[in-house]
Amino acid sequence: MVVFEITILGANGGPFEYGTQCFVLRPAKTEDPELIAVDGGTGMHQLREMLAQGWDDNEGYDELVPSFYEHDREPIEFFIDSKLNIQKGLSKSLLQSLKRNKEHFEGANTTIKTFKLFEGITDYYITHPHFDHISGLVVNSPSIYERENTKKKTIWGLPHTIDALQKHVFNDLIWPNLPAVRSKKMKLRCLSPKKVEKCTTFPWDVIPFKVHHGIGVKAGAPVYSTFYIFRDRQTNDSIIICGDVEQDQRGCDEALLEEFWLYVADNIPLVHLKGILVECSCPLSSKPEQLYGHLSPTHLINELSNLSILYNSSRGLSGLNVIVTHVKETSAKRDPRLTILEELRFLAHERNLGDLRISIALGGHTLFL
Repeated sequence: MVVFEITILGANGGPFEYGTQCFVLRPAKTEDPELIAVDGGTGMHQLREMLAQGWDDNEGYDELVPSFYEHDREPIEFFIDSKLNIQKGLSKSLLQSLKRNKEHFEGANTTIKTFKLFEGITDYYITHPHFDHISGLVVNSPSIYERENTKKKTIWGLPHTIDALQKHVFNDLIWPNLPAVRSKKMKLRCLSPKKVEKCTTFPWDVIPFKVHHGIGVKAGAPVYSTFYIFRDRQTNDSIIICGDVEQDQRGCDEALLEEFWLYVADNIPLVHLKGILVECSCPLSSKPEQLYGHLSPTHLINELSNLSILYNSSRGLSGLNVIVTHVKETSAKRDPRLTILEELRFLAHERNLGDLRISIALGGHTLFL
């Protein structure tokens, strides 16, 4: 049964500035146009592109995906597992709910439709305050104060994220301090690590976990990111959406990933884990000093192997969808997404992880999990 609808606005790990990480979520069965987002690397531009696409070419896998390596476009089946339920563009149910619930939506031009769609994003859950995860949200933020926009937005995150957004972004120097505007249409709110919070928009629980994301260049202080669990309280089905992450370092006092997988295995039966959206930024050929707080295929498969061991299933992680995000584009002959996908599938087979369904997150597409 499909429980979660996830539209990938962006999943690019840089250095190209377009389409960086942002995922828009809603329950698959809802008839309302409300949405929540995880990260805000891109936003209204991609929404407008997807609205302009409309109803066309929303069926089947016979489309071409932008690549710009061996060929400018490649068949979509090169990037996804054949069992993944995926659609190009926005879902038909979301478009229908916009027509039903937004006045004059159907007859409006694409830009007006974009404002109406963006208005429906009630909450942002930010994994960490790096530009490729917040830039779209920041540039889009003045539209929250348009006179026609009657909705408010809440920006959620662990303290390391919210403190940085307030001190270093919305500070009247880098960007206007919009959360301080008297109307309070944009609010910053802290979450607590490992504490279950109720989503204000959907009947979901939201559980954030702090994870490592390397160290700072100058001071060498640890940098942190966030993994989010979204759990449907009616079905107990869950998805995991990850920010940037590195493996726990030997001898480190904080075994944050180990703690996370223990929580998952103890609290989410494998049959109820609908999918994991997780970064794998760099191919196997990358040297450790080139990872900069990210994962390579070896590290990701190690983490998934740890999860498989904790579940103690004779079938490994069979049936689990792993959607790979944040691949960094490099000056190479072959699309690094295809290289990383090939390496992950080989290693997963070598480690006996069963029918693990590994795909690449494709911007401009909607997943049904």
